[in-house]
Amino acid sequence: MHVPVEFGRGGRSSNNGLKVAVFGGTGFLGRYVCNELGKVGSTCYIANRGCEMESRHLKPMFDLGNAAFYFYHGKDEASIKEVMEGANVVINLVGKQFETKGLVPVDKATGKIDFFKGTRINASYHQANAEIPGIIAKCAAETESVQQMIHVSSIAADPDSPSPWAQAKFAGEEAVKAAFPDATIVRAATLFGHEDKFLNWYALMNGWYWGAPLVEDGSALVQPVYVGDVAKAIMKVVEANAEEYDFVTGAAYKGRTLELAGPAEYSRAEIAAFVKDVAKQHQNPIVVPKKVLSLVASGVEKLWNPYLTVNDVELMSMDQILDPANPHGNVTFGELGMDPTPMEAIAFQYLHRYRLAGHFVYTAGYH
Repeated sequence: MHVPVEFGRGGRSSNNGLKVAVFGGTGFLGRYVCNELGKVGSTCYIANRGCEMESRHLKPMFDLGNAAFYFYHGKDEASIKEVMEGANVVINLVGKQFETKGLVPVDKATGKIDFFKGTRINASYHQANAEIPGIIAKCAAETESVQQMIHVSSIAADPDSPSPWAQAKFAGEEAVKAAFPDATIVRAATLFGHEDKFLNWYALMNGWYWGAPLVEDGSALVQPVYVGDVAKAIMKVVEANAEEYDFVTGAAYKGRTLELAGPAEYSRAEIAAFVKDVAKQHQNPIVVPKKVLSLVASGVEKLWNPYLTVNDVELMSMDQILDPANPHGNVTFGELGMDPTPMEAIAFQYLHRYRLAGHFVYTAGYH
């Protein structure tokens, strides 16, 4: 379904009448979602927690006047509602796969530096992935203009998972549904794409002369999905859920869960071997016992922007794939009329830069 153009020349140079508030738009998936919204002339209210520079890259995705940028705090309901004012759809992409940290330990009760009882954690897994999404959903439910909410989660979401991040993702879904029962939940598999922290991570680990670590034998399965496909799926739901355009079609997605994964499953060992092959790297993956890698990660995760956490080790040791039986009848790419993009069709575009001698040295005519 295409949202009818209200005025303009079509595409970005138009205004289709959709007004969408986006939280988490500056992140990996967020930039692709904003691009999908912008290229059909949607008006977007994009929330940002910090510096204006963090959202500057989103401006070219919209025609002049079709994007407005707001500052907000995840626990300040007034600032959240200001972003949503006038919007008919809210998209929540807020989440974090590591706990953000301050420079020094602070006593949360007093706000003062305390090296003995304080903590460096600014936002825990639960706060970033459950508490704040719940507050956003509550504000959406209380904003009269909002007709629908879309919340992005993960196929790893599970209250019984050994991963605190996966537990928080499930808690986030429950918090959103409690506040906004008609919300559409989007459970995405492991995302890959040019700016990802998945395939790029394996290439970086191989480039550090010791090879990418594999938990135990690297047999845990993943089903990577292209970030652009997930953004297009979200756009289909946004268009369908616009009540003034097609309420009947939109109702098909309200209150439902989408489970979006790629067309193939791979073991972690296969992913590491694939990246090594595409990037023409020489280091072999190293097999590390889970307890040993967790011990290493417990030190690394104290960094400001850690490249490995204990939670990552848990995720690397568990399967993250769809149940082919689809027992809950969740929406998949098939129901959306989409064929997910194979990882092999995209990966070379951004992995070849890790080749030590560059891309052209392997191409006839450039020697």
